Amino acid sequence: MIRTHNEIRLLLACSRPQMESENADRICRLLQEEMDWNWMLKAAYFHGVWPIMYHNLKAACPDAVPQDILLNLQKGYLAGAMRNLMLSRELLRITEDFKEHGIEAVPFKGPTLAQAAYGDITLRSFSDLDVMVCKQNVLQARDILLSAGYRPEIPMTYSQEAKYLKTGCEYNFDRQSPNIHVEIHWRFLPMGYCVSFDEGIWSRLETMTFEETTICSFSLEDLVLALCAHAMKHQWAKIKLVSDIAGLIGRNQINWERVNIGAADMGLKRILHISLLLAHDLLDVGFPEQIFYEIGGDITARKLASHLTGMLFVEADRQKRIFDNNMLRMRTRERLKDRSRFLFLIITKPTQADYDMIHLPDSLYPLYRIIRPVRLFYQYGLKRKLI
Repeated sequence: MIRTHNEIRLLLACSRPQMESENADRICRLLQEEMDWNWMLKAAYFHGVWPIMYHNLKAACPDAVPQDILLNLQKGYLAGAMRNLMLSRELLRITEDFKEHGIEAVPFKGPTLAQAAYGDITLRSFSDLDVMVCKQNVLQARDILLSAGYRPEIPMTYSQEAKYLKTGCEYNFDRQSPNIHVEIHWRFLPMGYCVSFDEGIWSRLETMTFEETTICSFSLEDLVLALCAHAMKHQWAKIKLVSDIAGLIGRNQINWERVNIGAADMGLKRILHISLLLAHDLLDVGFPEQIFYEIGGDITARKLASHLTGMLFVEADRQKRIFDNNMLRMRTRERLKDRSRFLFLIITKPTQADYDMIHLPDSLYPLYRIIRPVRLFYQYGLKRKLI
């Protein structure tokens, strides 16, 4: 997705969660330049920033935007706003249902993040609901959703379900009329990413007022790290991933000492540094001087952030470059033990592609640990040599 500097600068200026007078002036100046508006629309929807783009363009100087473009963005914004409101109501219903059954549920991402990072649930694009529960409550949460008309996205046998609960991080459910997708999490990321938040995350829970209802929320510091880890999972490939982090930091008082301690304990310092560099370089987010000093000493983080910035507007099928993607993720870890474990799990931990390659009975499940490295060697080693 390659474009001129003016269009990229306008896209980034319109993706900032907070509209300040300086940024409004920047948008108005850029709108005086010739723009490829078809590219701008495609980029806004691809990067998931069309609601905030519409809001910022309308607030800055709507008369300078072609009428058909503004109408297109308005249509997308209104459709998204209606769905966001519907999902917000369903989120409150689910969390209340869980609470009545004694399950402590913590919404994150989705509408609660929209409020925390953008100040308005209509300004962030999202399509599903993410709720964290303790692992021992996952099956009870599943039963509650089933009784409410939801069905598992991927049906599993009891044996498959038990194995998945050991290594996975989320149980996904769908419901029709209206179409709603709910993800019940017990980890932020699958075990294969070697990112484990400590159990103290539950003792650090806070509350927030959402739609005039008090609900549980993660502490701002834990949420910053969770968003950084989530962005790493997706290789910071969309502006929204960075904008979420920028908005949360910009609108809230962050205890950076707690963030640094948490990042160091989990081996997420480099992932944090990359995320903050992108938030600063792309969206002009500021941080305390000490944070800038620490980031400045992380040469690898600066190189990776520069590389990721260059890739942000390049059309590429990232999902087909699994080998390269995993090597990049491995470089984001500063601790040798995390890199080693990550590489080991890449090679040995079966995925859906391995299950699809050959179907084995439960009794032969351990053989998938042999099948996976063989498949990887053929796909990324032997196959490349033959080409």
